[in-house]
Amino acid sequence: MSVTAASGTRIPHTKLRRLEDASLVAQDTGHPVHAGQPVALTDAGRAALFAARRAPTTQTPKVPARPGTSPSTPAQRR
Repeated sequence: MSVTAASGTRIPHTKLRRLEDASLVAQDTGHPVHAGQPVALTDAGRAALFAARRAPTTQTPKVPARPGTSPSTPAQRR
């Protein structure tokens, strides 16, 4: 189960509970979650959710080999 924030971001129920526990989400408790409860993320909640979805950038992208060249060999270990 998931909910959709006003921005259109879908939030899984488990992540919603964690955001609630950290007071990073505001809810309209007049409606149950499974019936389309309006949910709004605080600025801190939006930043936390975005940071969790961002892919790690520690790896460098591989450069494609030039056509007609042989594949490179790995460096020898010492």
